[in-house]
Amino acid sequence: MRRMGILIILIGFIFAGFQGALCQEQKGQKGEYQKQMESKLKEFKQKLEELKGKAGELKQEAKEEFDQGMKELQKKEEAANKKLKELKSASTKTWEKMKADMDKAVDELEKQYDKMISGFKKT
Repeated sequence: MRRMGILIILIGFIFAGFQGALCQEQKGQKGEYQKQMESKLKEFKQKLEELKGKAGELKQEAKEEFDQGMKELQKKEEAANKKLKELKSASTKTWEKMKADMDKAVDELEKQYDKMISGFKKT
């Protein structure tokens, strides 16, 4: 009976150690992903500034359309930055869902940017 109790305790320690290792791995993945997203959003910020600089080349009609698209792009950028902030404060249990939300926000930002660039090339 005593051996059974010791065996159960040992199994508990092994399981706890395994869970701790998984938690550490998730923290590492989360940290790496955060760095990637921070870098990506920083790149987008630079691209937006370049895009704003090119706006002076547009005719009035195209400029109004550009301004509207730029507002939409800035909303998407704000949403992505908000998701990044939420991701940073997410627990290891919830970060997978937050990662999916972040991926979606960045994808929407990229689509809007591509739309703006393609419109710019037409003018």
